[in-house]
Amino acid sequence: MSGPGVVSNMKLSSMTLQRPTVQEGLVAEEALLDMICQGEASLGWLAWSPRDRALVMPHRHARLAGFSEARQRLAEQGWPIQFRGTGGTPVPQGPAVVNVALALRCRLGGPETHLEWGYHRLGDVWCDWLGALGVGEADLGPVPGAYCDGRFNVRIGRRKLVGTAQRWRRVRDGRAMAVLVHGAMQVDDGPEALVGVVNAFQAAIDDPQRFRGESHIALRDVLPELDLDARVPELLARLVTTADVVQA
Repeated sequence: MSGPGVVSNMKLSSMTLQRPTVQEGLVAEEALLDMICQGEASLGWLAWSPRDRALVMPHRHARLAGFSEARQRLAEQGWPIQFRGTGGTPVPQGPAVVNVALALRCRLGGPETHLEWGYHRLGDVWCDWLGALGVGEADLGPVPGAYCDGRFNVRIGRRKLVGTAQRWRRVRDGRAMAVLVHGAMQVDDGPEALVGVVNAFQAAIDDPQRFRGESHIALRDVLPELDLDARVPELLARLVTTADVVQA
């Protein structure tokens, strides 16, 4: 594995919690996956919490009726819209959110190229980390009423703490796949505040679906004194040291 690179003022494969802009964080995650695709490394990682804020969503949302008006309305409320390369529903990004991304080279046709493997590869380790912090009710599963819900949310007491997503690409030499597994964890603010932003977008595009604050939980709701800068590197260390990386 080559040494850490630097993209948009962010260090790739750094063990520290970095604080870029939302755009810089998204660009760095793309660079991390590209690093694996180009054969520059077989393993990489990032942890970042944005110093600004944005509502991040798939590109397909730009084609929705009413999107331009919704974008203007959210910007006036201090929530500019940005786009990401994965699916799902809009997700708020800001200082109350910590993102962790793990990029791996995976064997073609092996068990690690299944979606469930990637989600467990991130989520199970995340649950173990929470357990080490003293959280006894962490598991994986869906959360009705949560925005961007999925089968592999990291939950505390059946409330959503971390949303997870994946991106896959073929490695340049054609002998393996590259996967980036991403988790976004709410650490601060009342869950209702971030849910309210997503619901404001839903209303602006005239989508009747609404999400519930009580379906979410913030990490400081259960660990109010947690020092994130000291403990997030422990999560990264767990992810990196247990990574199953294909060297071929």
